[in-house]
Amino acid sequence: MLKACKIRLYPNNNQKQIIAVQIGGTRYIYNRMLALKIFAYKKFGKNISKFELIKHTTKLKKRDRTLWLKDIDSQALQQSISNMDTAYKNFFRRVKQGTAVGFPKFKSKHHSRQSFQYPQRVKLNNKKNKIFLLKVGWVKMKGWRKEFDGKIKTVTVSYENYQYHASILIDIEEDKVLKPCNNINKAIGLDVGVALVVADSDGNMHKPLDLTRELHKLRTRTQQLSRKKKGSNNRVKAKAKLAKINLKIANKRKDFLHKLSLQYAENQGIVVVEDLKIKNMTKSAKGTKEKPGKSVKAKSGLNRVIRQQSWGMFFEFLEYKLKERGGKLIKIDPKFTSQTCPKCGHISKNNRKSQSKFVCKSCGFSENADVVGAKNILVRGIHGNNACQQTKVA
Repeated sequence: MLKACKIRLYPNNNQKQIIAVQIGGTRYIYNRMLALKIFAYKKFGKNISKFELIKHTTKLKKRDRTLWLKDIDSQALQQSISNMDTAYKNFFRRVKQGTAVGFPKFKSKHHSRQSFQYPQRVKLNNKKNKIFLLKVGWVKMKGWRKEFDGKIKTVTVSYENYQYHASILIDIEEDKVLKPCNNINKAIGLDVGVALVVADSDGNMHKPLDLTRELHKLRTRTQQLSRKKKGSNNRVKAKAKLAKINLKIANKRKDFLHKLSLQYAENQGIVVVEDLKIKNMTKSAKGTKEKPGKSVKAKSGLNRVIRQQSWGMFFEFLEYKLKERGGKLIKIDPKFTSQTCPKCGHISKNNRKSQSKFVCKSCGFSENADVVGAKNILVRGIHGNNACQQTKVA
């Protein structure tokens, strides 16, 4: 099984300069080879393979203007070309499927996250808490755990929000990965929402993470940055403060979702959730000039809250944590889960009187609306999509 571990790096000043050179060199090769592929395709209708591009990189190292490429790790350059070539092929694969999206973009040195990748030859020294990176040397690290011991596949070194990290992809034997689950045969349904981040079929309800203070600071820092003159030292300082608060919000959200998903993965073998199309749910309601949208501000606010809840990230964490423990995640069709009575099966939009209250118009059954949705999700996941739909109202 492949697992990823993200660790914090603490390079010295000399190592920081070398990492910056590695990032700049791999970015330069990525952009130059992408431009070459585009030119060859437009001019001659020809696709240049990644092997030809790698040979061309060797020639560039011998030219006077690009002699500095010798300071870059050769395999990091090859991996950059390989990543670009994969993105290029994926675009044309999507064209054949009728979804022409995702053409590889040129990398910018002004992007908030910069990175490069080692395909191999990286070493770890757990006793001294150090990692060996080609051309960089031994770098201090923090965050490595013994359960991740295995064969290193790739290492991605990144610089983001004025911090250095290494994302290590490791191949671990499944016997070492599997962890005991307290009740592998127990199943539970989860309903994600806005007022409650998660409500389950057992009646437990979890409120969303309170980020009011951090979001207020984020708004203030953004306003302060907008008033700074471009190119000034004050703008650099303001940008650093904004990056710091952004990182704090991201870390708090990930920590909350990791703990919540671990709680369910450790105690249930089967978890059923809705197969939500989050990208479609958060589309703008602005519309067009001919057909302008309605309640645009209200929809914009709802979209912002949905994105802050990070349902997709929660499902990802839940899925891999369940897999580690021998469990599984089941996704079901979300239609009518919040309008169906779990007692008699009556379906009507009038059953849900408010955001939090559910009262069946047929049998009078009453309970929290999110818990009702979770119960219907569980039944549908175990017994099939039509399990809850007994009585429909037009």
